[in-house]
Amino acid sequence: MRTSWAVVVVGVLALTACGSPQAEPRAELVVGEGEYVPVALADASAVGDVVAASWELGFRALRAGGDDEAGGVVVSPSSLVSALAMVAEGAVDGESAPFDAALGASGDDRTDAVSALLAALARHEGDPATVQADELPATPVLHTAQRVVLDDDSVPRQEYLDRLVRGYDAGVAVADLGSDALHDALDPWVKEHSGGLVPRSALEPDPDMRAALQDAVVLAARWQQPFLEMETADLPFVTASGEQVDVPTMGADLAVAVVRRDGWTAVRLPYAEDLAADLLLPPAGAGSPAEADPAVVAALGVALDGQAPSSVHVEVPTLDLRTTTDLMPVLSDLGITAADLTGLVDRGVRVGQAVQQAVLQVDEEGTRAAAVTEVAMLESAGMLPGLDVRFDRPFLFVVRDGTTGWPVFLASVTDPSV
Repeated sequence: MRTSWAVVVVGVLALTACGSPQAEPRAELVVGEGEYVPVALADASAVGDVVAASWELGFRALRAGGDDEAGGVVVSPSSLVSALAMVAEGAVDGESAPFDAALGASGDDRTDAVSALLAALARHEGDPATVQADELPATPVLHTAQRVVLDDDSVPRQEYLDRLVRGYDAGVAVADLGSDALHDALDPWVKEHSGGLVPRSALEPDPDMRAALQDAVVLAARWQQPFLEMETADLPFVTASGEQVDVPTMGADLAVAVVRRDGWTAVRLPYAEDLAADLLLPPAGAGSPAEADPAVVAALGVALDGQAPSSVHVEVPTLDLRTTTDLMPVLSDLGITAADLTGLVDRGVRVGQAVQQAVLQVDEEGTRAAAVTEVAMLESAGMLPGLDVRFDRPFLFVVRDGTTGWPVFLASVTDPSV
């Protein structure tokens, strides 16, 4: 269950769901007034635009990650969009333009859309620690969390904190972000809300840091039709460089939705009626899956929505991807790093660090995944029955919310043997 925030900070007190130790007292500060009221999808007119922008941003992040040495890259488009939307609440006047373009909507329309998308995911809300359990839960758990951490030398804008509470149900904490105390404040939150898959914050202390935004998402989901471990065998996989390697590969005869279009083969492996993983095999010789057109990938997902299950033999490698993506080049290209976020604290700040850590583990039982996005503000100046589908070359792995189409996890798998 998501919490509501209406709190008063007296002293340097971290106010989060898990709590945080007190430090030296400071002036009384009223933060986060108001009550979180989730927005219904039907009442958020910009949901479709934000979902489309999420696909574009997700692929930008995927390409920024690079996959030559890691065997692939995994990112969370939904977490990235949620984090940037919270940052955008601090942009005023013309400074919001790059956020508007990148996120597909502006102002209250954007806030309502992201709030509605997060609220839609909350139908699967649960304990993030289940991602580390010996057995995956009988019903999927999809946990999200958001918060802002203020430097103890910052005075936030009241309106900004109120918007975080009302729109995102975001918690508020205060810490010394210019020293190693940053990790004392940020690391426990990261570990808790990633279910332990991400152990610590990726941000580094900076004496100019005035605030940090954190967003986390965790998935623990069992396949509706699990693979049998006895059927897993080492089979060949042709990497992006053309090398053939043997990797543990699951195999099963399944009744699932399948689409073939323009050389692509798309297979949907459901966790529940409204939550699934889409495995997308590009045309042979197409190069890295990260270079795919986001619109084509989104359209394949829509096409799968309308397909009845077919008899399919699926072979797919087990996965254990762990990547850390520096988002600063992506945000710089979008003009976001140049925006002065004067609506956030009592002095001019800009995005100075932006990192996403993500984990994707896929085996016979199901999927475990987590992502943490952190942004630091620094003071500045068609259907084929009986089809045999082998994911034996680079492919895309997408976890997509079946209600909204919002991409929650997006991975480019280029070498599962790494």
